[in-house]
Amino acid sequence: MEKPSPPFDPDQYDAHRNAVAIIMNHFFLRYLNLLYREFEGDLVLPIVLGEIAHHNIVRLYSRRGDSFEVYKNAANYTERMKHFEPTNAFSISQATGIPRETVRRKIDKLGKKGWVVKNDRGEVFISETVSGRFTKDFNKKILSELLETSGSILRLLQPDSKNQEK
Repeated sequence: MEKPSPPFDPDQYDAHRNAVAIIMNHFFLRYLNLLYREFEGDLVLPIVLGEIAHHNIVRLYSRRGDSFEVYKNAANYTERMKHFEPTNAFSISQATGIPRETVRRKIDKLGKKGWVVKNDRGEVFISETVSGRFTKDFNKKILSELLETSGSILRLLQPDSKNQEK
C-alpha cells in the first residue's frame, strides 16, 4: 500500500522546520495555558470532558446513514440527547489511558460543575450547559488562534516562499 503524500511541500518544510516548530509551539502553549486557566489547573479534566463529549455526539456528525438529518431534527438539547451515544468511566479510561478511578473522580468533579450528567446505569453524558460554556467565547478564541497559526505555517510552506531559513 502506497503512503499518501503530505499536504505540504516536504522541501519547504525542511527549509522552514525551525520556524514551523516555533509557530506550532506558540499555539500549543497558548492553548494549554487557556485550558489550564479554564479548568483551574487540572489538565486531565478537559481530556475527560472532551472524550465524553466526543463519544456522545460523534454519531450525530457521522457521514454514514442519516445522522445529519437526526441532528437537524433535534432542535433542542433534550431531543439531541436521545441520540447521544452513552459512555462510562471504563470506556473513557480505555480511550485515554487514564486510570479508571481517576476518570471516575474527574466525572464526579465535572458533574459538580454541571458539565456532565450520569444516568441510573452510570452512563455519562455532556450536559446542556457545557456547549454554551465553551462554544461561545472559548472555542471562538481557540479557532481564531488556530487559523492564524495555520495561515502562518501555510505561508512558510508555499513553494515560492522567499523566507528561506538557514
